[in-house]
Amino acid sequence: MTITIRKIEHRGAIRIGIFFEKNYAIQQQLKGIGATYSKTFTCWYIDYNKAAYQQLKTLFPDLQIQQPVAGETSSRDLPPIATSEIQLGLPPLNNPEHKVEQSLKEKLRLELLTNIGKYWVFKMHYQQSISKQLLSVKGVYWNANYKCYMALRHPDVKKSVEQILETPHFFGEDYLSKERSYKGEKIILKPHLEDVAWMEVYVPKLVAVHEKIKRFSMARYSKIKDCYLIPAAPVAYESLGLQMEVLSIEMVNELPSNYLQKKHLPNRKQIELRNAKTRIFDQVPEVGRPFVSKMMDTILAFNYSHNTLHSYSSAFIQFLKQFDFQDPATIEQDAIVGYLATLMERGLSASSGHTMVNSIQFYYHQVLGKKYYTFKLPRPKKEKKLPTVLTMEECLQVFKAVDNPKHKLLLLIGYGAGLRVSEIVTLQWTDILFDEHKIHLKNAKGKKDRMVMLPYSIIQSLRVYKEMYKGKQYVFEGQFAGEPYSTTSVQTVMRQALVKSGLSKKATVHTLRHSFATHLLENGTDIRYIQQFLGHSSIKTTTIYTHLTKSAVDKIKSPLDILVDETNRKKLE
Repeated sequence: MTITIRKIEHRGAIRIGIFFEKNYAIQQQLKGIGATYSKTFTCWYIDYNKAAYQQLKTLFPDLQIQQPVAGETSSRDLPPIATSEIQLGLPPLNNPEHKVEQSLKEKLRLELLTNIGKYWVFKMHYQQSISKQLLSVKGVYWNANYKCYMALRHPDVKKSVEQILETPHFFGEDYLSKERSYKGEKIILKPHLEDVAWMEVYVPKLVAVHEKIKRFSMARYSKIKDCYLIPAAPVAYESLGLQMEVLSIEMVNELPSNYLQKKHLPNRKQIELRNAKTRIFDQVPEVGRPFVSKMMDTILAFNYSHNTLHSYSSAFIQFLKQFDFQDPATIEQDAIVGYLATLMERGLSASSGHTMVNSIQFYYHQVLGKKYYTFKLPRPKKEKKLPTVLTMEECLQVFKAVDNPKHKLLLLIGYGAGLRVSEIVTLQWTDILFDEHKIHLKNAKGKKDRMVMLPYSIIQSLRVYKEMYKGKQYVFEGQFAGEPYSTTSVQTVMRQALVKSGLSKKATVHTLRHSFATHLLENGTDIRYIQQFLGHSSIKTTTIYTHLTKSAVDKIKSPLDILVDETNRKKLE
């Protein structure tokens, strides 16, 4: 099959467009190197750089290169991808001293966010002169709550801001005038007497207004009161006002004075648990909800995490479906064992099998209270898989591929301290003990605290980063002030760094943790210390890294090599 490529401009950046007749196998190969499908060009595309081109050439040696189509914005031909990084405006990967002048957009690390009400929203690295010019433009202001710039969606504002940023077409053309106005309509805010942490929001019967309210991640609808419930916090009130302002809808505030309190904003754990419960109940018919509700209440009473709540409840729902949601107390043991056997026959993984067994045991022992109930279930044998590990040189290659200081720092601290991705995003400034060169991880996996090393090499970078971003609580804040960075975003950073570095290994953020442990062991660190750093309850979990240490394996000779060496030695004598 003929596969052709040409340079295209898509989503504000130069890409390599990949054209071919529909073929599922080729699509899967392209997905493996991070390619994305474009409906605009009806083709797949990847970033326009040498590493991406080399990956394509490795997969498809017979690539045909076409010139850009007339009318497509382009200033360079495609072939230089294979020969010169300088022509791409990129510094050579193997020459850190070579520097190429960056555009203002690259220096500022401009990032356009989702619109809020009548404003375009964007972030950038702080630069005093640029910030001063932006704030002098009528219609542009700094939002301290969200830690971002907000620009009125007006053509004059667009023109002024894009000139200052030296970035044409940075904003779209979704100007304010294109929004429909509902002048004369009102939304009414009332106290929620059942729980003062919430306020009742009564909205007119307009689809556009309901859609705006639904976008609030913490909003929920009350069928009884026929209104929305939103946290009674100042930031929620401000966000609601911004969304309604663009529609010209008046907000009637009937809340008592001092009703809005910052403490009413749900914390991360509350939101995660509530979302997990909602997702679980959506899977269950009415007849099975009493059993699932008891299961979830017991899990929450044990103060288990939202991950445990989700995994145990989901497995238990699958179990109930098999028996048509009959009362679990009436199901015989032989029937349950038979059900588990069919799961194994269908190729269920050992870890999923253990989760299923644990959830069933939990229900009978903890929910039904049958602690002495002899309920022995077969345990599927767990596969012994070795985790992927990067060498120290490969880790360095990944870190060098990241330009954003925040992104680079979160990967460095993940590797340098052996942190899980959940521990990276929930890391707070109070947890970092600069003087002691340690990090105090609180309430980590298994509800355990532990003390890990703070690498000397990143202490100064952390101090500079803290001054630059001025975060109050979390080291790595998310899109909104006071909220931690999402684990999905961290994994995306790692995935993009791998692609840019040109490594062929499949690795995640957790791979950096495996690499941390392996490299410590290779450098002679006692395995018991490594166990403490990683937070493993059992030394057996940590011993897996003894199978991965390159230096130890390299010292072991095959019996065949010994035999050949001995034979050759005797010939020489």
